[in-house]
This record gives sequence, C-alpha cells and structure tokens, in this order.
Amino acid sequence: MEQTVQLGALIGLAAAVFAGASTQRISGMGFALVASPFLVLVLGPFEGIMLVNFLGACSSLLIFAQVFRQVEYKKIALLLVPAVIMTFPGAWVATLLGGPWLTIGISIMVILALGASFLVRNLPAAQSKGLAIGAGAISGFMSVTAGVSGPAIAGYAVASRWPQAKFAISVQLYFLVLAVSSLVAKGGMPQLDWIQWTACLVAMVLGIVLGNFLAPKIPAKVSRAFVVLVALAGAVGLLVNGITELV
Repeated sequence: MEQTVQLGALIGLAAAVFAGASTQRISGMGFALVASPFLVLVLGPFEGIMLVNFLGACSSLLIFAQVFRQVEYKKIALLLVPAVIMTFPGAWVATLLGGPWLTIGISIMVILALGASFLVRNLPAAQSKGLAIGAGAISGFMSVTAGVSGPAIAGYAVASRWPQAKFAISVQLYFLVLAVSSLVAKGGMPQLDWIQWTACLVAMVLGIVLGNFLAPKIPAKVSRAFVVLVALAGAVGLLVNGITELV
C-alpha cells in the first residue's frame, strides 16, 4: 500500500512538472501557476516552493537560450530590480509561517492573483514606471513565498498592452533571474532523492519539447485559459488541504 502511494506521488510530481513546462513554452508563463499547487501538496509548502523555484529556473533557462536575441532587456530590468529586492522579506515570511498556514496563504495568493489578472483587462493602457515597479515587487514577494511570480507580471503586461509574443519571449529572463534569487534568499536547494530528481528533470525536458511542437498551433487565448483553469483548480485543492490540516 505504501509503495503504491509513493508511486502515485512520484507520477503526480512528474505530471505537474510536465504540464508546467509545456504550458510555460506555449504561453510564455505558467510553470509555477500550474505546478506549484500540486508540488506543494506532494512535498509540503517549503520544499514544494523551493522545487518550483529551481525547476522554474531550469525551464526558463532552456527556453531563454532559444529566444535570447529577441528579449526586451530594458523592460525586464525595470521589473527585476524591485522583484529581486522583495525576495528577501518574502523568504523571511516563508520561514516564519510554516505548515498549514503557509499552505493556505499560498493558495489564497494564487487565487487573488488570478482574479486580479482578469480585472486589469478593463483598465486603460498604463505605461508608468511606478506600475512596473509595483508589479515587480509583488511578483518577487510571491515568487519566494508562493512560488508564483507570473500573475502580477501578466497583469502588468495586460495593463500596459505589452504584445503577447514579445512578452512571452522577454519574460523568460525575468523568471530565470527571479527564481535563482528566490533560491539564494532561502539559502538552500530542495531535498529530493535521485528518483524524484530524475522524474522531474525528464518530465521538464519532455514538457518543453511538447511545448515547442504545440506553441505554433495553439491560439494565445486558449493557452491562457488553460493556465488559469488548471492553476485555479490546483489552488482550490491546496486551500482545502491546508484547512483540513488545521481542523
């Protein structure tokens, strides 16, 4: 029975990484949104988010290596500075609030961020540096506490009318640097056995390969809707799990 549970957890781990990596390649973001709720369920809030940060960095690096000539570096730099700064208070909060409270907090942050990304669609285009700095700061804090940095940046992209194609390419550098900063702020690496590492890394590579094949064939609206639906389902499940642990 125990071996069956362990096998199921391993398959779930690999499936979450595979889905996250393929979604990241198709839509430009979504690895953490898709993978973090399920990785936290399997590994716990602290280890789960560390793994999201590490694999998210690896996924973004592999994608960035294919598109680095087309990145809008000035826009990314404006977002990155406040984001990196906010990873350090975020790491302190993540260490302070362990167990079910952090699990509940992560799920609520994901749900609120997803809701906010819909609300900004109706705002007029905003190009101010203040909006970029604010989005970067919120994204950096959420990266290290919830493993999810994308929703705040996606909201900024929509509000500033950043073209989807350019955003999807440029944001890989942002996710790469921010994920590495989050790991540095936490001062460690996720503790997995070799079977778990192998499953995660193989699933990530296969997910990116599938994403390379599907990206030209899937409309942007469809890929965004998929990200939101899967992430929302995972976040709700995570919230229920955290509340159950408290009761």
